[in-house]
Amino acid sequence: MSEAFRRSHPALLGAIAGVAFGNVLLALNPHLLAPVLALRLLAGCGLAGALVLSPLGVLVKKPGVPSSGFWGAAALLLVLLAAFAEEQRQIFFAYLGNDTRRLLVGVSVAGTVSALALLVAARSRPRGQRATAFLLCPLALLSAVPVLGRRVPERSPLATPQAIPRTATRSLLVVGLEGVSWELLSRAVSEGSLPVFARLLEEGAGGPLGTLSPNDRAALWTTAATGKLPRKHGVVSGEPVRTPLGVLLLRPQLPGLAGPLRFPFARPLPAHRPDRRSLAFWEILAERRHEAAVLDWPASEPPREGLVLWATEAFFAGEAPEGSALPPSAAARVRLLLLGAANLDRSLARALEPAVLPVEELRRARSADGAARDLGIVGATLAALPTGPGSVSALVLSGLAGPARVWGPAAETRRYFGPPRRDVEAAEKALLAYYRFLDDTLGDLLEREGRDRTLCVFSPSGFGPGPPLSALIDFLRGRAPVASPDAGDDGFLVLWGSGIRANARLTSAEVIDLAPTFLVLAGEPIARDMDGRVLAEAFDERFTQGTSIPVVTTFEPGGPQ
Repeated sequence: MSEAFRRSHPALLGAIAGVAFGNVLLALNPHLLAPVLALRLLAGCGLAGALVLSPLGVLVKKPGVPSSGFWGAAALLLVLLAAFAEEQRQIFFAYLGNDTRRLLVGVSVAGTVSALALLVAARSRPRGQRATAFLLCPLALLSAVPVLGRRVPERSPLATPQAIPRTATRSLLVVGLEGVSWELLSRAVSEGSLPVFARLLEEGAGGPLGTLSPNDRAALWTTAATGKLPRKHGVVSGEPVRTPLGVLLLRPQLPGLAGPLRFPFARPLPAHRPDRRSLAFWEILAERRHEAAVLDWPASEPPREGLVLWATEAFFAGEAPEGSALPPSAAARVRLLLLGAANLDRSLARALEPAVLPVEELRRARSADGAARDLGIVGATLAALPTGPGSVSALVLSGLAGPARVWGPAAETRRYFGPPRRDVEAAEKALLAYYRFLDDTLGDLLEREGRDRTLCVFSPSGFGPGPPLSALIDFLRGRAPVASPDAGDDGFLVLWGSGIRANARLTSAEVIDLAPTFLVLAGEPIARDMDGRVLAEAFDERFTQGTSIPVVTTFEPGGPQ
């Protein structure tokens, strides 16, 4: 037996760890379960693990005779990998189907069984080839884990659902807000600085809205639009990366840290369009002969025919590329209503971007640009969208997200870990100015579009402090704290208008409940394959007594999901 082979046990242990980690990546990215792709991923991870631990072979005192300490360390490593796989199963439970979750269970079981076997080896101290066999068995066991998973066939394209009787219709206006902190909003309402929000909460049904965890913007907004979890609608990430081992849609996350793990040689995948497998509520309503429109809804591209207007985020981003809004005639009219930051009222622009704040912060917040974009969306809603019986308009105002990230900590200093800033009062005023801008904007919508309509205002996730370990790392590095939705704070929901109870408190609403509730408010059935429920506790007595809610199997052309 050569000297190099006799010192190979650390390298074999590294290969075991690499294959186990590769199986976790396969579970999070089932599109790589094809034989060639899976083999490349596992082989690459196994080789990387072997290269990382192989230098430890020079520290072996008796080549070919691993010590009890080596076997104990190997068992501990496998236990940690098993726990890591189980942790990922719990974190991504809403994102993964049963088939791919079995891979994570397989890694946990294989790691635990192998760790027990290595503890036996720590007592018997096997030598030479027998010691190598003790390590090859866990390697073979983990290499067989991908057999537990199978790829779910892709669903068919969107098509017209079956004929379903309809009930009484209502006109519905859905307004999504991004960047809102429920605590900051509640405080401003109680202080009397947001009269429109106060009116909505007093005259309607409202409360916290359970969000999606872990937070991914594309997956979150798609869940709100479909009433289904990511494992059904298929949009699991808006920021995939390309690596030498394949394209990764999901990457592992560690508790207490914001965002996924970073990989060497990984680069963002350009021009990625999430492949949505489920119908959004506006598509269902359009097929049911409602006049439906959607503006600036995240991850809603590409637009499709059949709506009064379907304008994506790219349409409002600046240059409005061709194909970012349909139909072209309606898009041409709306394009005339888009504004730039130079078109804002000067007093509003000064309130949103005080000159006393650092230029770099103003550049990152882009408050004036966000307000101009939001005004353009609201202008399109008021001027170009239908308002008749049975019409449904959905729009998202995302301009607050930039200021909330930059100045959120200044407005809620108690919730953030970090050194206080000198200009905290100016930063807080700048952020609250955007809240007042949104309050005024909602007031215009209510005045001009609120008659005989049901209004829904919601934020799918609150902005607040990041996870504790990320906050500690930023503090040690001297970075200023930023607000984000990564901690999974609840959003908020307010329903107001026709069919809604006044002064009702919602206590158990979830983001997956939005789409089923919108369908019922518009007079349509709900589907059994939706994961959400109807928020019937928000409906008034006339609505509940005069309306029965039909239930169908599915709206999907390919069958139940």
